[in-house]
Amino acid sequence: MLLRFKIRNFLSFYEETVFDMFPNPKRSSFPNHIYSDMEVPLLKQAAIYGANGSGKSNFIKAVWFIKSFVTKEDFLKYIDIDEFSFQLVAEKQDTISFEIEFFYKERYFIYSVEIKNKKIQETLQLSILGKEDNKLLFKRSGNDVMSDYMQNESSAKQLISMNTQSSLLPLNQKFPVLSSNDVKKAFEWFNKQLDIVSINSTLPTLINIMSQQPQLLKFTNEIFENIGVGIKSVKIGDTPFDSWISDNKNAKNLQQIIGQDPLNPNIGISLVENNRNVFSVSVKKGVKTVQEFLFDQLGLSGYKKGMKISAQSDGTVRLLTLIPAIYNVVMEQKVVFIDEIDNSIHPNLMYTLLQFFSNSKSKGQLIFTTHTTKLLNQQELLRPDEIWLTEKENGNSKMYSLNDFKIHNTINLENGYLDGRYGAVPQIGDFEV
Repeated sequence: MLLRFKIRNFLSFYEETVFDMFPNPKRSSFPNHIYSDMEVPLLKQAAIYGANGSGKSNFIKAVWFIKSFVTKEDFLKYIDIDEFSFQLVAEKQDTISFEIEFFYKERYFIYSVEIKNKKIQETLQLSILGKEDNKLLFKRSGNDVMSDYMQNESSAKQLISMNTQSSLLPLNQKFPVLSSNDVKKAFEWFNKQLDIVSINSTLPTLINIMSQQPQLLKFTNEIFENIGVGIKSVKIGDTPFDSWISDNKNAKNLQQIIGQDPLNPNIGISLVENNRNVFSVSVKKGVKTVQEFLFDQLGLSGYKKGMKISAQSDGTVRLLTLIPAIYNVVMEQKVVFIDEIDNSIHPNLMYTLLQFFSNSKSKGQLIFTTHTTKLLNQQELLRPDEIWLTEKENGNSKMYSLNDFKIHNTINLENGYLDGRYGAVPQIGDFEV
């Protein structure tokens, strides 16, 4: 679970920006939107609004950046770090810094990192929530590491010196130089519990995920049955490869990809076109099998036909891609960030999906950017402390909570936002023809 995230000198966030998931204890609306059975109560969701170019997507990229850095040891080797620091200042700062506070497996962690010219300083602590001093798990500055859990100081220093551009967290997974299980838990949270869905995200393994998780497919069907898009059910068709290959227009491409060699039973091949998972090929019970999504679609006079994903709208495909993320937030203690959650999705449908999540007995947190002002309804959907705004001035993005304003529980937030009462709206001049 996410508590707080700090960003400085990353893309359009020049000055330190702090985002948090702490509820306002003075607000009594929607108590079911708060995980109150924890030592630190946390909100289950947050919506981020702002004009185009104000920094919403850059905030999501900041989450992606720190996750990538912590989980991929070679991440910095394949990027130009200078491109990620703030550019619109005469005397440019070189240091990008993040601090993230999270809860996982009954532990509160604080991880901070500063990256300057690919030189790294990072610290991982157990937070004792102010009751006493935080417990240091490790502190790393360049090639030097300080920790009470060091198994072999020379080995740790050698490991770092051979991987100067990597975080210690992924290195410790491969070569455990720190004996603390808490260090492993912190890596696990970044690697398995933190998910990011970008605006153009695709899941090449979506068909396999759905076929291997019957409860997820059932969840998908419950959503599609109730949103009125004319889809009665979503199924996954299984066809033996030899039968499928003879009469399918994609057969030629598939034969070139697979060739005559048998597939490894543990490896599948998927085709993605136009952000759509067209098909997947894998070995099932010793037989090479093609799997495809089939949408049981309603037609005239009760007629139904199984339509392929290529016939579905962008909105339907986007929704299908989002469903595993929403499912994970409901069923697991995951933290999921979604950029432009409403992309290609009707406002009424988006409203219904958020209402479903808000009222569910969820376990995780959903944090998303959006332009759908219909969601700004504090009487039915979102508390003011669940709403964040981004605004840019002189190229510098700032982020603040609607909770910073004195807002009575009867106020229409949508009208107030569109009127510019809270900022974070585009400043539009007069157009002349």
